[in-house]
Amino acid sequence: GDVPVTKFEVQREQQKLFPLNVGFHGGAPPEKIKEVRDKAIDSLIEQAYKVQYAQATGIVENKAEVDKQFESVRTKFKSKKEFEKALGAEKPKDYRATLSRALLAKKAEAAAVDSKVKVSDALVKKYYEENKATYKRPKQYKASHILVKVDPASSKDEVAALSKKADDLAKRARAGEDFYNLAYYNSDDRSRYVGGDLGYFHEGQTAKEFEDVLKKLKPGEIGGPVKTLWGFHIIKLVELNEPKQLEFDEVKDKIRSSLEKKERQALYDEWMNSLKSKYKVQRFDN
Repeated sequence: GDVPVTKFEVQREQQKLFPLNVGFHGGAPPEKIKEVRDKAIDSLIEQAYKVQYAQATGIVENKAEVDKQFESVRTKFKSKKEFEKALGAEKPKDYRATLSRALLAKKAEAAAVDSKVKVSDALVKKYYEENKATYKRPKQYKASHILVKVDPASSKDEVAALSKKADDLAKRARAGEDFYNLAYYNSDDRSRYVGGDLGYFHEGQTAKEFEDVLKKLKPGEIGGPVKTLWGFHIIKLVELNEPKQLEFDEVKDKIRSSLEKKERQALYDEWMNSLKSKYKVQRFDN
């Protein structure tokens, strides 16, 4: 339609889309720069559609909000002259217009999409009942460990010495010595600073060798040493929670959020398709 997308907007949008660690004009191949430029243009064209919707439906800019944004940028420069120099060929009034379009687009999207997203309690409950089987918590462990680290380059004798060290620590733990202190003073893992505490984790989230030992323990028992890629572990099972069906109240917020996201996307796509059929895009590249 009659909403412009300026080359200055495209440049700014490109800078936002480009990875922060890649120089805009250097460090990236031409095809990557073109890809980002095309993405920037598409994003701004979508914004222009939204502005058209705002104009057609009587949504107006919040002048105070636009002025506030404009001033927050302008005051980052020591003087009006420096600000205008940074804008280059773009005039301050044109820069302000780009801010206005961006804010109008947000207001339009809020009115046309966000305000229409409604997921009822009944729908959330229905979804839970129909997908109940997917809301199960697997077996859960809470454990602590002591790691005797083994360097992959260690010799056979060095591995034997470390294995003996792990055996001795396991014996001390089984004899009743405080596991927290044993881990704090002897473990080669960062968890040593919390007495070897690994927190809660689910079945399948740890190394198989580690989990195989856990499965044989009762809360309070010590297992190992067991060898993994990292070294020898002495393991204490602190708590065991059997698989559990999660109740509706435990997952309803997650379900609602997921359903709202899906509904919002559907509404957005429908809205955007209707705008694309109304307004023609004309390109004037230079």
